Amino acid sequence: MSRLSLYITLFLCLLIFDVSNGQENWDLVKDKKEIQVYTRTNTISSFKEFKAVTEIKATVNDFLAVIYDIEGLPDWGYNIKESRLLDRPDEYIQTYYAVAKAPWPYKNRDGVYKNIISWDPKKKELLVKIEMPEGVMSLNDSYVRMDGYGYWKIREQNDNLIQVTFQMQVDPGGSIKAWMANMFVSDSPFFTLQGLREAITLEKYQDKDFEILKN
Repeated sequence: MSRLSLYITLFLCLLIFDVSNGQENWDLVKDKKEIQVYTRTNTISSFKEFKAVTEIKATVNDFLAVIYDIEGLPDWGYNIKESRLLDRPDEYIQTYYAVAKAPWPYKNRDGVYKNIISWDPKKKELLVKIEMPEGVMSLNDSYVRMDGYGYWKIREQNDNLIQVTFQMQVDPGGSIKAWMANMFVSDSPFFTLQGLREAITLEKYQDKDFEILKN
């Protein structure tokens, strides 16, 4: 290998290392009620990305039962005003629509969410990828359409304990300034996980059985 090629290779390795480190540069911004909320900036958006982690006394089956109950989302999702299922061809994918309340004087926000669900039996880990595809529903003049992506990661700790990770990068759209949204970015994941912890204990989510977890 020539000296020039060696320098280029070393430079690329350092660049990749620096980018990967930057991608993991989370700041702990809230640690309350056994919920840890982290945020970070990136080169994709001026709106901060969030990640929240907690443990809940429940099973993966319980969590899936909650996630599949789209109509029940306003009962525990932070500031969710309404939600409805658009499509669920099987247990591995679902698409739904939701409206979120925004503070005055801003319009409420809406979005189309696509969940892609997979189960890793070796890791005992459920992954629910979250996409917000365009073109599924027409824009509504009463709302501002949001954009974003993220995931739920549920790892089974033992027979009745799961570790829950909720991560999202969201652009609320419209005229909301990034600096203002970033001031309150920890609220959504914190209150969502707090609501999930309460909702997952409801009787309607108990003793459910799903084919996806049998693979």
